Amino acid sequence: MRTDSQYVFGTYELSTSLKEDDIEIIVEGQGKRKQYFRRSGKDEIEKIICAEGGNLVVCPVEPVSFPQEGVAEHLLIELNKPLIIESGVKDIIFVKFPIEIGVFLVDKRDVELIDIFTKIKPKYTLYGPPESGIICRWWKSDIFDNKPSVKELYEGILKVDIANKYYEWVELTKMVFGAYDMKIFYNDSAYIHARLTILNKTIGETTFSTRRPTDMKESLDIYISRGVKKLEKKFIMEWRFK
Repeated sequence: MRTDSQYVFGTYELSTSLKEDDIEIIVEGQGKRKQYFRRSGKDEIEKIICAEGGNLVVCPVEPVSFPQEGVAEHLLIELNKPLIIESGVKDIIFVKFPIEIGVFLVDKRDVELIDIFTKIKPKYTLYGPPESGIICRWWKSDIFDNKPSVKELYEGILKVDIANKYYEWVELTKMVFGAYDMKIFYNDSAYIHARLTILNKTIGETTFSTRRPTDMKESLDIYISRGVKKLEKKFIMEWRFK
């Protein structure tokens, strides 16, 4: 367990000082009552923690909480260059995705989200028709053959296994993922492994792998910490890929 670090992500005691770039997180105080302070750029927040035990966990979380909870529950990745996939072909690509950072209090009985912030100004878009489409957190990315280098406080790596099960070529310019079942892992940076199955010219299915990479930890889930029952295991893209 780390107590002081040049990296923000990790598990810490309730007496710690973290600093990376312009992010600073401090928990200090004697006895049960602690002062929590977090700075990210010009944004600052202070809270009081009353606890006899437990830990502080700082990790990347599902990027759908800004500007406020409930605005979006899906992430749309737009590709800088379209990907055209032959019928019956499978491929693996890597893209980048935006991250938000959650701060949790954890003990043997409970997990409580006490703070969440981001280094990126969130942008949103509509996927589907105006009358029935969904609002998505929007991000644009190049396609990479291997894991790209990232600015770990701003973006993570999203690995996508793609399979075209349709009998025709399909052009892909966007992918949509549901946040409810998103599985994020991390070491010094964030990582997601997802699957996209193309079912026909306009419909696809996205899901997430739950297998944890050997050198990574699993991020805590903002939905579980808020007491949300997660029933969604996949997202159906029903309004085309471009």
